[in-house]
Amino acid sequence: MAKPQLTLVENTGSWHSRIDGRVVAQTHEVATRDTVVNSPRADQLDLFDALALPDLRVFVVAMDTVHGRTLQKAVLSIKPRSVIDLRYAARFDQYGSDRDTLFAYFKSVGSYYALDSMPWHDLSIRDFMTEGGVQVPRVHHELVELDRGAVMFFVPKPQHASMLIAYLNRTLSAKAKTSWRIEQIG
Repeated sequence: MAKPQLTLVENTGSWHSRIDGRVVAQTHEVATRDTVVNSPRADQLDLFDALALPDLRVFVVAMDTVHGRTLQKAVLSIKPRSVIDLRYAARFDQYGSDRDTLFAYFKSVGSYYALDSMPWHDLSIRDFMTEGGVQVPRVHHELVELDRGAVMFFVPKPQHASMLIAYLNRTLSAKAKTSWRIEQIG
């Protein structure tokens, strides 16, 4: 019995054409002066061609695993309007950074820092998935009422980041009035 082979092709359109038994991306050619450009069909949406950023960008940082330089670069490039620290104990002892440097970066980009501790040791993923479960401090105000810009949330561990992202997806899907994107750092 022969094993099937996988052939990778560039996704530049829809997958309807077959040539010699192979599936080939369907494109059309557009002549522009002396060059020919392959572009996706007009009715094909491209998920990776979004030039505009969403109105609301949320970044969840797992502080136990993020490197200090990575965090500093993220603050300088993202320029969050608010940094909400949800850790039970706010420590800034990452390798490659310290509290004074990080807070100087917050000040230089105009970020507001707030410590709103949560008892992560008492919480489970189920608490974040149900409607009547945990309520994350400041989320409604920062993400629903002030629905523009970038916001960073600090959590202790990567599993806490996953729990918070599940909660934020559920909350923003139900209440957000603008476009949004959630990313994890660390």
